[in-house]
Amino acid sequence: MLNIKQSEILPKTKMSPVYRFFAWCSGARLYLLKHCPTDYNKYFGIGIIVFLTGIMASITGFFALFTIFNSIIIAGIFGIFWGILIFFLDWFIVSSLKKEEKFYKELLFSLPRIILAVLLAVIIATPLELKLFEKEINAELVQLKSQNLLEYKTTIDKEFDEIQSLKKENERLNNEIIEKEKLRNQLFDKVIKEAEGQSPTGIVGKGPVYREKKAELDRLSKQLDRISKTNNIQIEENRNRIKQLENQKDNQNKINKAEIQKSDGLLARLEAMAELRKKNSTLNTAAWLIFILFVLIEAAPILVKLLSQRGPYDELLEKEEYEKQIEYKKQKIKARVLANNYIELLKQKDELQIEAEKRNNEKLIQEIEQAKNDINKKLIEKWKIHELKQVKELKIENETVDSSKNKQNVHTENIEEAKKIITNKVKKEEDE
Repeated sequence: MLNIKQSEILPKTKMSPVYRFFAWCSGARLYLLKHCPTDYNKYFGIGIIVFLTGIMASITGFFALFTIFNSIIIAGIFGIFWGILIFFLDWFIVSSLKKEEKFYKELLFSLPRIILAVLLAVIIATPLELKLFEKEINAELVQLKSQNLLEYKTTIDKEFDEIQSLKKENERLNNEIIEKEKLRNQLFDKVIKEAEGQSPTGIVGKGPVYREKKAELDRLSKQLDRISKTNNIQIEENRNRIKQLENQKDNQNKINKAEIQKSDGLLARLEAMAELRKKNSTLNTAAWLIFILFVLIEAAPILVKLLSQRGPYDELLEKEEYEKQIEYKKQKIKARVLANNYIELLKQKDELQIEAEKRNNEKLIQEIEQAKNDINKKLIEKWKIHELKQVKELKIENETVDSSKNKQNVHTENIEEAKKIITNKVKKEEDE
């Protein structure tokens, strides 16, 4: 935004609603343009061209859709939509083109927009050409339809060539019957002449020659009856088949004729327009002039910007964009610094947490070691008491065993002495 000092240097000028609307159509920023009265007319003219291009696009879109659907409602809705679409495309093309200090940079930057403008001119100009040359196109459509009908008829005749084959077969069968009839009639005349005596024999009445010719006549008559019967049956079948095929052919011709009569849509008109351009050089020149006119109209806003000098509005626009870029860069740098600080704090926090966990882990390890030592001491003490108890019990058992052994030894000695005494007594008695 402009500050107070800038507002004093470039005072605002009140714009009328018409100026405001068409200046907005040119893609200019109104809050900046208000400070640049010298640029009003330039952007006013650009805005009018952009607006009128949208209007023409709406009209041509209406013509194009009305040609296809023959419905005012559908064509009207599409025409409004098409006009708005083309208007905002042009608005984007013009508003995105900025004046640079070097012309070649502007030209290089505007080339894609000029190409897009040419494509839009083609799209807008084509339906209008069809409407301007509607009468000539209708006359050409009649010729194209007739030509298409002939081509379709030739194609259908090839498709139903069986009809001609059946007709030829019927003609052959009829000729066969006629030939037999001629032979029979000739032989009949000979038989009559033979009976009347007008033959070379000159004999009147029914002689041997007459009977011979009469037998031949009867044989030919039977052949004729048989051939006539067989051929007439085949001829009748062929006629029924021909009638069926001709009905199918007529229906196909009616369908094709109806389709060709209806084929006067957008594609057919474009084809007719192309044929007219080939045939009529005057019409071709006029069509090219209309196309060039629309290209100039569509590219006029861009050309005006390219050919015009850099004005106060362009300076203010560049200044505002530069200030905004600096401001956004500062914010970006500030955000990046804050992000880096935050990341550093997170790293420090992680390090402190790791250190604290390390200290806690060392203390825990010490406590675990102390607990293990205490447990080991208690286990050793318990083991010691257990071992002493076992040693004491073992000592008592040993003493018990020793006393038992002593008693057993005394008893054994007493038994031995008693045995000796008894043995001595026995010996004495035996001696006596």
